[in-house]
Amino acid sequence: MKFFTKFRNSALFVFAVILGVTAFNGCDDAGVETPPVTPSYVMHFDSIGVEDGVSGTTFNGLNLYNGTTVTRDSASKDAQLVDSLSTFFNYMLRSGDLSDHNSPVVGFQTRFNRIYASMTQAQFDTITVIPDSDTTLNANDFTSDDTYGSGAWGYFNAPMSTSDSKPVYSFWLKGKSENFLGVNVFGILYPREATNTGTYRMSFEVRINTKGLNDFKHEGH
Repeated sequence: MKFFTKFRNSALFVFAVILGVTAFNGCDDAGVETPPVTPSYVMHFDSIGVEDGVSGTTFNGLNLYNGTTVTRDSASKDAQLVDSLSTFFNYMLRSGDLSDHNSPVVGFQTRFNRIYASMTQAQFDTITVIPDSDTTLNANDFTSDDTYGSGAWGYFNAPMSTSDSKPVYSFWLKGKSENFLGVNVFGILYPREATNTGTYRMSFEVRINTKGLNDFKHEGH
C-alpha cells in the first residue's frame, strides 16, 4: 500500500510539473500556442486623419508619437499635410519643423524613407521590421524630410481607397527623440484613404516603437 501511495504521489508531482511547463509556455488545453501579443513598446494607431487648409486652427498636423491629429499651429506636430503648389492637388507629409510658411509655430523634425513602393492592407499588416542592411536603425536609414522624396516617391491624391495598394514609409521622430524623449522612436506609416469633396481629407495607419528597436509586431501578426 505504501508503494502505491508513493507511486501515486510521484505521478501527481510529475503531472503538476508538466502542467506548469505547459502553462508557462503559453499553451491552451489542446497544446496549441496562444497568438503573440503586441509588445508594450509598440504602439498601433489604426487611423489618424488630417485635412487640407491654411488656417492656424486647421487639423492638418500629425502628432505621430501620440497618434493624434493636431492643428497647423500646434508645437507638438511631427508632420504636416501640405498641398505642394496650393492647387488642391498633389499632397505630401512634411516634417513638423518645416511648417507651412503661414505658421508661426515650429514643430518637431521627422525624417522619412519609403520602404515599399506598393502594398495592400493585408501585406502591410504582416510587416514586423523596417528592411535594413544591418541590425540597428540609424540616421542613414531615413533619407528625406517629407514623403515626396525630392520627386522620387510621388504625391498623394484623391480618391484613395482602403482597398488600393499604396506605398509604405518608415520614419524617425528625430526632433522628439533627441530633444524630448531621450530615446530614438521609429515608426512605419501607411496611407489608408483620401477624399476630396471640397476639402481634401486623408488618413494614415501608424505603428511606432518607443524603445529604439526595429520591431513592429502587433497582435495577430
